[in-house]
Amino acid sequence: MQTSAVQGFSRLSLEEKIKIIKEFANLNEDDLSLVRKYQELPDFLELENNIGPFKIATNFLVNGKDYFVPMEIEEPSVVAAASRGAKLARISDGFKGKYLDSKMIGQLQLLDVEHFEEAEKNILDKKDELLKIANEADEMLVKLGGGARDLEVRKVNTKRGVNMVLHLVVDTLDAMGANAVNTMVEAINPRVMELTRGKSCLKIISNFAIYRVVSVECKIPIEKLGIGSYLGEEVAEGILNACALAKADIYRASTHNKGVMNGIDAVVLATGNDWRAIEAGVHSYAARNGKYTPITDWMVEEKFLVGKIEIPMAIATVGGATNSKKGKLALKILRVQNAKELGILVASVGLANNLGALSALGSEGIQAGHMKLHKKFVEIGKSR
Repeated sequence: MQTSAVQGFSRLSLEEKIKIIKEFANLNEDDLSLVRKYQELPDFLELENNIGPFKIATNFLVNGKDYFVPMEIEEPSVVAAASRGAKLARISDGFKGKYLDSKMIGQLQLLDVEHFEEAEKNILDKKDELLKIANEADEMLVKLGGGARDLEVRKVNTKRGVNMVLHLVVDTLDAMGANAVNTMVEAINPRVMELTRGKSCLKIISNFAIYRVVSVECKIPIEKLGIGSYLGEEVAEGILNACALAKADIYRASTHNKGVMNGIDAVVLATGNDWRAIEAGVHSYAARNGKYTPITDWMVEEKFLVGKIEIPMAIATVGGATNSKKGKLALKILRVQNAKELGILVASVGLANNLGALSALGSEGIQAGHMKLHKKFVEIGKSR
């Protein structure tokens, strides 16, 4: 049985690590050639599961499936924290998650619409026609099962006047969808101007991906949370206190979410996805109710610490840099079947990193483990 829970993986030799990953992900000679190519770079360091293009986080069990997770990041402590968090979650069957949808929003901004209600009625009366125009602009996406699904009209008051903002809702399937959505919005623009008699301005995708939300949770026996001289109950209390502060204080919430994004961004980068779009979507979602809040939550249920994360995840397994050699290698190591599976996994990594960070913060402090790995990183770098 294949498993990512390899005892002492970080202490294995580089050759042993690569052998395990090779067998786990069925890597071929071309894959191994790319790994060796990165190992020849001047800044390659065999540190914290670094195998070449990326470091590898272990122990991930998500919806009953094992994963070794490629992470592209300079901080070894982030990989160590992800692996430790995943190991703790694994005790109670790992992470459980669901991907709610794969739709993105394209925005079309209209200015100088004199008769708003009449223009809105014209748009909604011609919705089917406009969706048809949009879908004709990307017949391949439609052929694969995606395409424009809905059209919404919003009234937005700005300092420069009232805007009519159309939302074209598009199912982008396994792609992030920016090119498809932008093309579709531009395609419907001429007809929209006829129907509204307005002047068009912006025609572009929104990274506030409210229709592409991922929800993941895990639970850990409190007795297993112990660190050093700190008992599990003490660590759990520290996590709850840290989470409570993040909910009440934006100064803490910002750093709380940055710790989550440490893990998320690292996997997004490794797979060739757009980390800037992911960051924009997550942070806007954190402030969707008018107050910036933490994107994870922790609570105690009986003898378990339960963690949850809910975030938009506009991630892809096709298109863009996911088609690069490095992106394809990361996806091959992950063995994901589609963007939904990848999104659930990425959110799980963020939750694991959050658990690792809060466990340390609520007990021995973040510097103990972080600085130990950082010092090793610097020493190895100086010796090269």
